[in-house]
Amino acid sequence: MAAITLSEVVKTYAGATAPTVKSVDLTIEDGEFCVLVGPSGCGKSTLLRMIAGLETVTGGEIAIGGRVVNDLEPMDRDIAMVFQNYALYPHMSVRENLSYGLKNRRMPKPEIAARVEDVARILQIGPFLDRKPRALSGGQRQRVAMGRAIVREPSVFLFDEPLSNLDAKLRVSMRGEIKQLQKRLGTTSVYVTHDQMEAMTLADKLVVLNGGQIEQVGTPLELYRTPQTVFVAGFIGSPGMNLIDARIENNVLMVDDLAIAADVPGRGEVVAGLRPETVTLRAGAGAFRTAYVEDLGNSRLVHGTLGGQPFAAQVPPETEIEPNMQLAVDPAGLHLFDPITGRRIGRGAHPATQTPQLMGI
Repeated sequence: MAAITLSEVVKTYAGATAPTVKSVDLTIEDGEFCVLVGPSGCGKSTLLRMIAGLETVTGGEIAIGGRVVNDLEPMDRDIAMVFQNYALYPHMSVRENLSYGLKNRRMPKPEIAARVEDVARILQIGPFLDRKPRALSGGQRQRVAMGRAIVREPSVFLFDEPLSNLDAKLRVSMRGEIKQLQKRLGTTSVYVTHDQMEAMTLADKLVVLNGGQIEQVGTPLELYRTPQTVFVAGFIGSPGMNLIDARIENNVLMVDDLAIAADVPGRGEVVAGLRPETVTLRAGAGAFRTAYVEDLGNSRLVHGTLGGQPFAAQVPPETEIEPNMQLAVDPAGLHLFDPITGRRIGRGAHPATQTPQLMGI
């Protein structure tokens, strides 16, 4: 078993006024693909490096396979890490890069050769075994870097933004390869990225970090459909969720001339969240003021304002855009947050209690 358990893990650097990682509790199950995502400086890479043993733990415990590893060297933790910059030995061939760690462990030559050939077949790098890294493309180098981790047959894979140096098209294909490979091997994996689309497509378990703390943990769909904080709502999803200041009056959300039924009693200020794809635009003078349009091929992303606040709607490609438009919203697509704490407080009225007609002006 290679489950990873983090218990009240803290990291504070000397001279810092606040911890970089603040009392993180997290369990990653055996065989699970866990992705740590968040903006630059949120603590995700520091957390990964503490699991790897490349950073010391200021407080709390890290356990791998039930064994506390706080005081163990990286080589004794039975982990393998894939870095952003590949970290290949430039003077060695691909074959030598793959076999180097096994030779250091004094593994028999026949077993080393068998493992290298097997990994080369899995990653389709057999034709490159006798080349030096400088003769490879970025994607090929990243395959070699992954192969060097796989050939060791560790209990845990750690990935530190491994695709950030690749172009957009190659990133898409490589993340598919990583996902399939991890499922095939069944090795517990922790993956760090700042790219929320990469996180959504790869993760079994998605962990959103902000300011050194965990904002929310769950499956990608759970975080997308039910964000628990304003931060998660704005960070997860592409295009991002509209977050606007609004007011609740007698179970109705009011934004300018727009009124939406909401399952929140009483009255007061709220932050309303609406994903662009849940919004409909109609011809005619209305509350939405158009600013500009991004044509995405299969849809149009229309940017503008609602009640003087930035707002976007994702509509079919044939939609005709006018300077002012009527905006309609399905109440089921509405998310409501406390404007002070940023925590989730409710959503739009349940479809069963409303007519299926979209509401809005």
